[in-house]
Amino acid sequence: MKSIFSITNAEREVMEKLWDQKESIRQSQLLTLFEEDGKEWKRQTLNTFLVNLEEKGLVVRERRMVKAVYGREEYNLMRMKEEIDHMYGGKLSNFVAAFTEKNGIDEEEAQVLLKILENK
Repeated sequence: MKSIFSITNAEREVMEKLWDQKESIRQSQLLTLFEEDGKEWKRQTLNTFLVNLEEKGLVVRERRMVKAVYGREEYNLMRMKEEIDHMYGGKLSNFVAAFTEKNGIDEEEAQVLLKILENK
């Protein structure tokens, strides 16, 4: 099953621009933002990315206006949960164990994690 939260690098760039906006933005304005960054995307290229993101339920478009369905943080949390569910059986403890085994953890960070868990 393909993840709706799995996006290409180019789709991520589109989402980043949309997340930087506080409200809906005209598609033409979005294209201008990419042009200002040196991207030489054509209108159809951007439209293709928007169609893909719309099919995944990550953006909505109405009357040439486009906006992100989820905020950056909300998207990242859902993406992370999906990965933990898929790779670690939905167990945060399995993820933490695997991460710390490979990367280690210092005493200060361990104490921070313990405090977080105690407050839950």
